[in-house]
Amino acid sequence: MPRSTEQLEQIRQQKKAHIRQTALELFAEHGFHATSISQISKKARISKGLIYNYFESKDDILENIFDWAFSNIYADMDMNKDGLMSEKEFIRFIKTSIHSTLKNKAFWKLYSALVLQPHILETYTAKYEDKGKDVMRMIRGFIASQGSVSPDKDLFAISSLLKGANLILLTAPDFFPIENLEKDTIEACFKLISKHE
Repeated sequence: MPRSTEQLEQIRQQKKAHIRQTALELFAEHGFHATSISQISKKARISKGLIYNYFESKDDILENIFDWAFSNIYADMDMNKDGLMSEKEFIRFIKTSIHSTLKNKAFWKLYSALVLQPHILETYTAKYEDKGKDVMRMIRGFIASQGSVSPDKDLFAISSLLKGANLILLTAPDFFPIENLEKDTIEACFKLISKHE
């Protein structure tokens, strides 16, 4: 019995996800530039020709990795879709950021390495800037709603705090128990917001 269009699309998406995950692991382990399509093909147990059936190039695979990762990161950030961030959503954002790092270590390791390379930083900053701006705008709005007299400064401090927590999770995950890191990060964020000049 021939497969339906939906079944064929599902198989296509599964193969694409398999290639993406394999490439992500190799890029994170060996570096983007040091990984070849042949290596991805070998590890994924898929012919090079089939990879090119799904992706135009290694750069296309990388772009797909970033699309996939940032779609997941920003998914359901605004739970009630009102364009505002509540306290519950803010706490969820912090927890999601921390758990995303734990769950997707290969991506964040790759991201940390690539973001320091100027041409890649420019390419991806431009592409994901709008998604990031919406989230930052909501966080800044929440900070201001909590009585912060310096929402821009507090936003910068909270962003730095989260990046530091994520770096700890990538480089020294056993240094702080995850429960403490999550709780302490949330507490620190609220202390920052509640400080008045």
